[in-house]
Amino acid sequence: ILTGLSGSGKTKLAQAFAQWICQDETQYSIIPVGADWTNREPLLGYPNALNPEDYVKPDNNALDLILQANNNPELPYFLILDEMNLSHVERYFADFLSVMESKENILLYDEGIEINGVPPKLEIPPNLFIIGTVNIDETTNMFSPKVLDRANTIEFRVTAQEMEGFLNNIKEVDMTALKTKGASMAKSFLELAGNKSFVTKDINNINKTLLQFFGELKKTGVENFAPY
Repeated sequence: ILTGLSGSGKTKLAQAFAQWICQDETQYSIIPVGADWTNREPLLGYPNALNPEDYVKPDNNALDLILQANNNPELPYFLILDEMNLSHVERYFADFLSVMESKENILLYDEGIEINGVPPKLEIPPNLFIIGTVNIDETTNMFSPKVLDRANTIEFRVTAQEMEGFLNNIKEVDMTALKTKGASMAKSFLELAGNKSFVTKDINNINKTLLQFFGELKKTGVENFAPY
């Protein structure tokens, strides 16, 4: 989750990285989240109730991107959700949050034959990376601990010196110069992303400090935010 002031370059950064490391544009999609998203259909579509032999895919390419990621495990894919918190994330993203924890598949429809190339169960593969960009203002919704617990959050802050440097050197960013320049690093990127083992120094001191935070936060009933 990339959060910060509007116009600080969150979406552009996600797009730039995807263009840099991907072989072509079919490996990423930038999807504007609508304030009216109240269920999973804008991302995963739905089976046609009037025609059992038809599955209605979303027009934004989200489902096709996930299916493509499943078919090409050696390549990274990026689902970029722009303005992710214009709607309540827990409503339209609930299935994703669940499988992040359970490591199971998303049930799209009752077991049976594949419909329109869409299987009854959808796997969220490890080579699919979901990036959300968010602003925090009166038009957006706050995140619950359930969402934050499954995300890496990066906050964009701009210093006065950085603002001065930008104002003194305003120019268009040439995104085309980045295309496929890092594609040769895709394999290493996936290997690093898939490596869940790491060595932490001073783990005992870190655990002790986290428990102290938990104890203090519990006094005011906000211990759920202790890990953040």
